[in-house]
Amino acid sequence: MNADRYAGKVSVVALPSTPLLARALPNVDWSDAYAVAVPPGAQGRHPQEWADAIFRSPPPWIRILFAMREVLVRAVGIERGGTHVFETLGWRSDEVLLGVDQAHLAFRASVLLEDGRAVLSTVVNVRSRRGLLYTALVRRVHPLVARSLLARATRKLAGGRDVR
Repeated sequence: MNADRYAGKVSVVALPSTPLLARALPNVDWSDAYAVAVPPGAQGRHPQEWADAIFRSPPPWIRILFAMREVLVRAVGIERGGTHVFETLGWRSDEVLLGVDQAHLAFRASVLLEDGRAVLSTVVNVRSRRGLLYTALVRRVHPLVARSLLARATRKLAGGRDVR
């Protein structure tokens, strides 16, 4: 299989029931999960490698979205994001948990490697009215961003070129 041509078809899946996700947040207001097959011979045998490939160097259009977010949230009194929001909070041999607690919301992202696939899950606890308004907007864009980041990480770990 040519790694450059590996499509990395991302599918919506049920939220996995894992020890890290089970205790990630006391209350979950919304969640989603996406999975992709791990290509044969792919780099990234540990979920932290996948998490790094997903979150450490997003494509330009997602960096622009994150930059726009930083400007807009200041205007409405929501805490800024930054790279610390994707810090690893916990790990197991098959899963890492990333996230942050802020006044308007708390979120966790799980990267799980199981049964020949990588699963990216997000759970969110809304903590204020501002958080409710914020998530109403984010939920519209989040599926596209999550799918894109997971597909891109798959191509990268399969040895494909990372087009910027």
